[in-house]
Amino acid sequence: MSFLALPWTGAVLALLVLGLEGTFGFHGFVVQLGLLGIYPYAKRRPRAAWTAVWTLTAGIAALKWGKDAFPELAGWPEILAALSLVWLAQVLDKRTERQVAHFTGLQADRRAERAALERSLQENKREISASSQQLRSVEHLFDVMREAGTTLNVQEMLGLAQEFTDRMFRFRHFVLGLTSSDSRRYEVRAASGCDETMLRAASLDRKAPTLVALLGAEGKPLYVPDTGADPRWVRPAELSIKSFLFVPFMVRDETIGFLCAFSRQDALLDEDRFQNLLVFCNQIAIGLQKALLYEKVQRLSITDGLTKLYSYRYFRQRLDEELVLAQRYDSRLSMLILDIDHFKKYNDTYGHLAGDQVLQEVGRLLRENSEASHLVARYGGEEMVVIAPETDRERARLLAEKLRTAVETAVFDVGTDSTRVSVSIGVAVYPEDATTSLDLVARADKALYGAKSGGRNRVVVYTKALETHEKTIDTPRGEG
Repeated sequence: MSFLALPWTGAVLALLVLGLEGTFGFHGFVVQLGLLGIYPYAKRRPRAAWTAVWTLTAGIAALKWGKDAFPELAGWPEILAALSLVWLAQVLDKRTERQVAHFTGLQADRRAERAALERSLQENKREISASSQQLRSVEHLFDVMREAGTTLNVQEMLGLAQEFTDRMFRFRHFVLGLTSSDSRRYEVRAASGCDETMLRAASLDRKAPTLVALLGAEGKPLYVPDTGADPRWVRPAELSIKSFLFVPFMVRDETIGFLCAFSRQDALLDEDRFQNLLVFCNQIAIGLQKALLYEKVQRLSITDGLTKLYSYRYFRQRLDEELVLAQRYDSRLSMLILDIDHFKKYNDTYGHLAGDQVLQEVGRLLRENSEASHLVARYGGEEMVVIAPETDRERARLLAEKLRTAVETAVFDVGTDSTRVSVSIGVAVYPEDATTSLDLVARADKALYGAKSGGRNRVVVYTKALETHEKTIDTPRGEG
């Protein structure tokens, strides 16, 4: 506290004024001059000002009316002026304090209103953001439904699912799986944030006691926001997987595929986005169902029902296409025709059911021992064909020998009997032996006739010398 703020300093100042007035006799000038400082002094130091006024009042009264001093000083006007100035300062201070308090309250109210408005604004922004996000999700779902209706290709549908999963949900790590054609396994068909090459080669047995197989069998979506908070998910937590989800692609209570995603950092999505994901997966499942059905119809239309090889009609179509490519790129095109030896006798001995089984197994052996670029088809009856693009005469002969040996060494069980069959194979090559598809078939057929005429269970590559033999076998050959 400063010196002037002490209450007794007011008395000192008043005594000083009285002393100066009494000593020099300035006709009340010093007292009146002192009154000029009373108001500002009272504003700043009210207690000291009151002390000064009461001291001044007492001093004037004692000196002027008690000892007849200050003859030139009126007295009462100065005393009233001093008291009024101090009182006025106090009144104005209190009024100012009330006004300050009022305006402070108003300011606080305005601040509170501003804070409330800011909170409301932030809440509105969050609601607008959520609505915008929901609108984008609806737009994306509409895009999914629209795009899903434009393709009947399974892989394109899976690519669409992968694209929209990235765009809508931004999962860092997810896998799209689909049931295999025999419905025994789940095949990984698309992945993001994972080793896609390795995962694509992965195949999960649907009957195995694995997490994906169990969830697929249950056929219900599962979302675990925090594996660490659920004791049932110890294993994912040990693998540093914090959040995990599995959504099956369901068609008539059957799981035809799935979307599996995980995160090592935080929750994958909130409840609203999870519901959007379920709608999204439902649309993908519908699209996949259509694509798989179309694929099945297409496969049946070009596939022989018994052997599962390509049909004769599809073989002729592909032969023309491959011949055009061979002509365009000046490459070789080989064709193999094979016939099961003594097949009619086999049917007569073991029955047609056993014969059908032999046809199925021979078809399987041809597929397994041919390359991915080869086309294997049923030509008619017990005859089958192989189209081998970019394969010259020697490689075609080696391929035919490989196929002949595979059939020759295979064992076919009929009841308690173990049986064997053999095949004869004819080979012709474009452009050495023929320049049209019809001629290529005819040359391979002549080579096959040469193999059967030469004792069966052998491979014959077409040469012009075979033209001297008369063709006696037509499609189907019947006698084998």
